[in-house]
Amino acid sequence: MSQKNKNITLSIILGLLVLISIILGTTESSVSNTIKNTDIFSIQDTAKVDQISINSAKENLQLTKVNGTWLLNDEFKAEQNIVKILLSILKDVEVTRSVPNAKQGEISASIKENGFLVKIYGDGELFNSFYSSGNENKTVSYFMEFDKTQPYITNIPGYGSYIAGIFEIPVNDWRDRLILSTNWRTLQKLNINYTEFPEYDLTIQFNFNFLTVEGVQVLDTSKMMAFIDEFNFLQTDRYLVKGQNEKYDSLLQTPATVSLSIEDINSANSKNITFFPLLPDDPMMLGYVKEDEQMVLFEAQRIQQLFAVKDDFEMME
Repeated sequence: MSQKNKNITLSIILGLLVLISIILGTTESSVSNTIKNTDIFSIQDTAKVDQISINSAKENLQLTKVNGTWLLNDEFKAEQNIVKILLSILKDVEVTRSVPNAKQGEISASIKENGFLVKIYGDGELFNSFYSSGNENKTVSYFMEFDKTQPYITNIPGYGSYIAGIFEIPVNDWRDRLILSTNWRTLQKLNINYTEFPEYDLTIQFNFNFLTVEGVQVLDTSKMMAFIDEFNFLQTDRYLVKGQNEKYDSLLQTPATVSLSIEDINSANSKNITFFPLLPDDPMMLGYVKEDEQMVLFEAQRIQQLFAVKDDFEMME
């Protein structure tokens, strides 16, 4: 299976896992409603939604729909599948019951202090605004209207699910994970440099009307093409912000073990990525994308498959 197909599969699995864990939950237990108006927080026509803000004491994020594509904080492309899940929740969420009067003040104060303020817009119009939070064990979702002090327990009809979790996703995890996409028609040059073993360095470049592998006398074209296809949908597993994780911040200051550079006809797909040593018992490999000044994490076994050498492309007798 090519890396492109693997990443597409991973994206589908991620979407399903998020969908199951956030929307469907782990227990299919119906809860009877005691509120006449159960649609206080729902948006029936989510197709009209073009802006969503989710703000807390720690982070602020804004999702904006531009020409059919959702952007994150007017800077990055958002992960479209997660946005679709969010819109599904906003459409289907229902109030199950009011929080008991004895706990109303305590929970209301906690929601405003520790929760997330959600605002949904369409064509400049504010459709709804509310606070979202949950209990300590992340099993009960609380929603509260922006200008009210009555918290409600909310759910997706027919399921016992922690829907408030969608608003707790860190800002960086809303970003689209695609780093670059190149293919044999647009690739101009690909270099892989091994810091401690330069004799294994690899160069693939466009020569006249096709790609060649430097130092390979009899090229196995099918292997070379399959390798290039691995870069047709190259995704990171996670973005990191400096200061977010001390061990990776420290690792970034050490010498890189592998450097990958790609020159593509499309400048947006021309990237220089450096990779750092694996940490003990850590399945993730740290990378740094120079053009984006961005720390990224890759599943080590997946990304190490891209660390090819010249011998991989020699035609076998």
